[in-house]
Amino acid sequence: MLTLNQTTEILKNFALKHKGVNSFYFGDLPERDASEKVIYPNVQAVLQGSDITNNVVSRRFTIVVSDLVNTDESNETHVLSDCELICYDLLNYLEQVETEGNIGMQVVKNGTLTDFTERFDDDVTGWFFDVTISSHIEGFSCDLPINSGNILDANYIYVGNTIVNNDFQVLIKDQDGNTLQTFNTSGEYIVEVLTRVRDTITANTTTIIDPIV
Repeated sequence: MLTLNQTTEILKNFALKHKGVNSFYFGDLPERDASEKVIYPNVQAVLQGSDITNNVVSRRFTIVVSDLVNTDESNETHVLSDCELICYDLLNYLEQVETEGNIGMQVVKNGTLTDFTERFDDDVTGWFFDVTISSHIEGFSCDLPINSGNILDANYIYVGNTIVNNDFQVLIKDQDGNTLQTFNTSGEYIVEVLTRVRDTITANTTTIIDPIV
């Protein structure tokens, strides 16, 4: 399974190796400008959530590719074109990693690229799109970093039956299926365990009454 750190490393290393990208940032959009000076062109990854379905963990990212534009906006179209190509390069790079990386990664890249102009503190121009990176978590329960020990604080006996009005109930029945007692499990009950058969009959005289018809 890919951890969140490993997933962001894949995105970061794309930005570091790409000849047209000068910096990478992982985090929310409002935090980027306040953290440090950005060297453009920049690739930013914003985590949008994580899902687990059928032993597959999927992390959703919004990718923002941006660059500076001249004050007279004379190169705005040029910047949009270059940033769009970087978006496609990232998608193709992720597909390459999925195919050749042998790390159990899957990429869902069906989406829409949305352009923007004069955004953020630096009035940059670029594109953003969503991408989902998934990996399997099946089999990792055997390697949990957990010490051996009790699961519960005490030993409990659970008798399965029905839930009535949000209250779990236990039915005591005889051999014929007749209900002798109904009680909830949220209490303390004393059970006398039969250890031997004791004859409490003092007079062993048997009287048979056979009515005469």
